[in-house]
Amino acid sequence: MTHALMGRQGLLEILSWARPHDSSVERAFCREFLDTVPGMAADGFGNRFLAIGEKPRVMWSCHVDTVAAHGGPQEVTIDEHGIARLARGKPGMSLGADDGAGIWIMLAMIDARRPGLYVFHRGEELGCLGSGWIRRCNPEFLGGLDAAIAFDRAGMDDVITHQSFGRTCSEAFASSLASALNSLNRNFRYRPDNTGIFTDTNEYAGIIPECTNLSVGYHGQHGPRETLDVGHCERLLAAMLELDPSALLIERDPMRSNEDHWDSALRYPGELEDFAETVARNPCVAARLLMECGVSLDEFDWVVFHDENRQNSGYRPLIAS
Repeated sequence: MTHALMGRQGLLEILSWARPHDSSVERAFCREFLDTVPGMAADGFGNRFLAIGEKPRVMWSCHVDTVAAHGGPQEVTIDEHGIARLARGKPGMSLGADDGAGIWIMLAMIDARRPGLYVFHRGEELGCLGSGWIRRCNPEFLGGLDAAIAFDRAGMDDVITHQSFGRTCSEAFASSLASALNSLNRNFRYRPDNTGIFTDTNEYAGIIPECTNLSVGYHGQHGPRETLDVGHCERLLAAMLELDPSALLIERDPMRSNEDHWDSALRYPGELEDFAETVARNPCVAARLLMECGVSLDEFDWVVFHDENRQNSGYRPLIAS
């Protein structure tokens, strides 16, 4: 069975749906394009999942929600260079390649019957709500997995080794995945990158050995100027249809204390407060350094939101629509 969203037109169709979390549009999208996939199931939060093969060892991950003030249809164009963008972008809108690109890649992999556990998370843009629900309420779902690979990273080159958890992926795994992809397309330049922020696989880093995030070709996410290099997305899909996950190196032990956690930079009691005081005195310098490290304002805002809500489990669980 060939899914309705196959091919370039299918990708553009996904991008034409603005899908804020728990909106009627998001629920309609899931019903029309995910629930119609044979074998697709839903958990108590409404995450969709499907397993191909016996006891899959790799999770393929994406999320269904987009950053948008309002849900509904939006016009998408693609230029002669294969770059997709909103035809009439305005504040409060985004193309939604974050993470429509991931959805499209995973649906095509399912259609090709590539082995793995496919998880379409809900609520990633509001702080990884769906993956957080799985980690807290259904950790058995993650048993037996060696790796969780998210198709949810800007750019075209990154295999993420660090997220807000700290190190979530070993150098060996990231290098083996990058090398495998580069060998499948001579134009790829994938390499390990330690500047990840967070995505759903971050939530699983204490359970699954290798948790990473892979660049899929979008830029300027979370805003009306977001773009997607459709050609890169297509080339990545072609590579994923040939990739042999069994050749990837599994080295990280999720049960060991995370010696490479970001918090390890705090070397003495009170250093966090001292650092914060210095930043408060020099906000423009701090902002410049963050920008030079590739951190956008939107990414910083979402990290602040995620950090403030890390211990908050009081949201209303969402049943499958």
